[in-house]
Amino acid sequence: MSTVTEGGVVELAAVDSELARLRGGPHGASVRATTLNLMVYAPDPDSVSQAERALNRIGGGRPLRALVLTPGKGKATARVSSSCWLASTGQEVCSEQVVIEADPAALPSSAVPVLVPDLPVFLLWLGPVEDVRALLEELSELATRLIVDSDQCGIGCAESVRGLTPSLTDLAWTRLAPWREALAALGDSPGGLRAYQRAHMLEVRGPANEAALLAGWLRSRLGRQIGLDHSARTRHLERVAVAGRAAWLSVERTGRTGVGRAVGPDGLEHPVVLPRREWAWLVAAELDRLGSDPVFEAALAAAGDPVG
Repeated sequence: MSTVTEGGVVELAAVDSELARLRGGPHGASVRATTLNLMVYAPDPDSVSQAERALNRIGGGRPLRALVLTPGKGKATARVSSSCWLASTGQEVCSEQVVIEADPAALPSSAVPVLVPDLPVFLLWLGPVEDVRALLEELSELATRLIVDSDQCGIGCAESVRGLTPSLTDLAWTRLAPWREALAALGDSPGGLRAYQRAHMLEVRGPANEAALLAGWLRSRLGRQIGLDHSARTRHLERVAVAGRAAWLSVERTGRTGVGRAVGPDGLEHPVVLPRREWAWLVAAELDRLGSDPVFEAALAAAGDPVG
């Protein structure tokens, strides 16, 4: 459980002094143990609120300085706050949050003096890209890792920003981790391996972007074209099936408890865990990875291949 201390609205030059004042707090000095910078582009008040809720839930295990960048008018202003957790040492460890509102063209230059030097910089992009591509490119120049969410902006958004930073990821890819693990496990048996070697079609019941990523993953892992049948669009991923010449492999959700079932080529089924992770959990998981993810990059590159 975190304790959130709100500061005032200050000029950019006063951000560090205001955060230092907050770290003093009523209970004695708190520890600043910043491990990374996180810039979040939030195009409207709803996405600002989404970002702030997630930041307050990420936890003391990832102390960071977060800059929530949102378009505004006039001179750049900053609203600061601090979220603190009680460490095992008895001291409070705090993450810092700065909401910067400025003219869109001034957001990159406004962010630079507030970033903590010599630490990794993550950029989490919320919303569409099309009309603000130039801003994304400028902010990406400051970042070592770019995080998008194609559940919000579509798979085309993720494909269009490849190459802007040394490392790109998609929170939809993070959502798919338990499904990919369950599907990969079905290939551990000789029968499952033969089924994958003869696979020609992937059937997915779920969001279109997640279906495309799964198809790209399977194509890149198998090294050949696999068709995609995505006729049923649902809010959450519900079923994935791999069709071969004579055998099927499938993974599907069976209830709301995060439990599902996997069926191998012999028709035998076993339970699998398919949790629906909170958005804050997905963001936190990606903050643990500093480098690139070659498996994701290969899947994204193959996601746009023609379907069968």
